[in-house]
Amino acid sequence: MLPELSALYQEHAAAVWRYTRSRLPTDADAEDVTSDVFARAVRSTHTYDAAKGSPRAWLTGIARNAIGDWWRRRKPEDPHHELPDAPTADDPLAESLRIERIGEVRDVLALLSEREREAISLRFAAELTSTEIGEQLGISPTAARMLVHRAVTKLRGVLIDG
Repeated sequence: MLPELSALYQEHAAAVWRYTRSRLPTDADAEDVTSDVFARAVRSTHTYDAAKGSPRAWLTGIARNAIGDWWRRRKPEDPHHELPDAPTADDPLAESLRIERIGEVRDVLALLSEREREAISLRFAAELTSTEIGEQLGISPTAARMLVHRAVTKLRGVLIDG
């Protein structure tokens, strides 16, 4: 049984936004796609099956499709090197530093394969379990765990050595 939609939103909106933000170039894009995810969820509540996974995993599956649709409409040359959001007027220096750090993180993540980036986003942004990541990627929980581990090891090597 799927929880009431307002409770579902309150419990999972932040994780869905973090996941979409990890896969899209700007905060505004992530906000738009997150809204789309919950609109799609409202239209497809009949597709939720608790036996197949948690509400968060179901929403993340919807988010993966929404993100794919977003990218297909834009067809960027390199989705991992688009510019982050412009600095805000409230604290331009702090915001510029935040954007610079985001750029550095995106540069490091670009060293991973698309599948590794997806696994990292599912694990740390969407906070899915290995079983849920495996279901999203069509692999076993053990393979999902190993994929995340290898990606983290690559990132650690780059960040420590670099």
